[in-house]
Amino acid sequence: MGVYNRFPQGENVHMLIMPVANGILPRPQGGTITGMFIIENGGQLLLDVGVGREILICPWIVEEQALYPIGVIVRIMNIWSQTAVDNNNVETPVLMAKLEGRGHARWYTMRTAGSYLYSNDIEYINLKKMRKEYPAISGAGWAPQGGYTEFRDKSDIPVTIYGSDLETGEQVSITANLGGLVELEQAHTIEHSVIRALTTYGLCTARTLVEAMGRETDELKKSVEFSIKHTMPEALGLTASGACGNPMTNLAQFYLAQEFVNNIEAGKSLNESIDKARRATMSQLTDDIGITMNQGIRVLQGLKKGMAHDDTVLKLETYKRVISRFPFEPWE
Repeated sequence: MGVYNRFPQGENVHMLIMPVANGILPRPQGGTITGMFIIENGGQLLLDVGVGREILICPWIVEEQALYPIGVIVRIMNIWSQTAVDNNNVETPVLMAKLEGRGHARWYTMRTAGSYLYSNDIEYINLKKMRKEYPAISGAGWAPQGGYTEFRDKSDIPVTIYGSDLETGEQVSITANLGGLVELEQAHTIEHSVIRALTTYGLCTARTLVEAMGRETDELKKSVEFSIKHTMPEALGLTASGACGNPMTNLAQFYLAQEFVNNIEAGKSLNESIDKARRATMSQLTDDIGITMNQGIRVLQGLKKGMAHDDTVLKLETYKRVISRFPFEPWE
């Protein structure tokens, strides 16, 4: 991996590392975020490091129970105490901290000191300059919230990911035309997987994109099987990254609402209305889309025919080209 500002060779540099589980990282080029920290979960670390000092924050990957090696070095600009009140009016003392991004960085070896993590071989990396050899999309400084895939013809398939700037709250987005590179169903899967990679790892690379695609399509398949097995059309397309908008889920919502209203108007009870609406909706969906009741085939049919997704694993070089078509970050 290329480096633009490596610490001097031979110098033993120590820096504490803070895991973040929500994927929120400040924009590396001086962007700021203000966060709330429970004393036991990061707050004490910030107090120990102190205002004006720097730490490396890296995403904690829940599915892997591991710390991602690339994150953002931040300077602690300010710390103050506050009381948070939950929905039950229970008060909890918390720390508020303003953090300023100083640059992307990665650690190579990680050590522990009591309950804290640190590394003595951290290096700054300029991911934007490295895009030719190491294509990546940065999720730092913004929160991806959704996306959409358009299809005009095989050579014109724009994919857009949108979200909000963490500092200003303004709407931002990135777009790439994947026409001629992948098929529509693959582009739709890539749309979801880029969002998942950015929110999980704070970075979409070829590796994190493949990991995200595997998890996303696995959860979509499970939603199809669960919906058919338990007659629950409202569960279609629900994954950890959100709800998938596609022909099958759109029809499911339409049919379910329509059937429910008809049943209520016919004088049926609430429970009977929703039960009959669910069964009628699943029956109509499987007929419309042409999904078999064969358990070994219906999941794949629901994924591709119903949801317009394709979980075929492509060559690593194709994923690199996909990522290269997107801008590195929304502000370019």
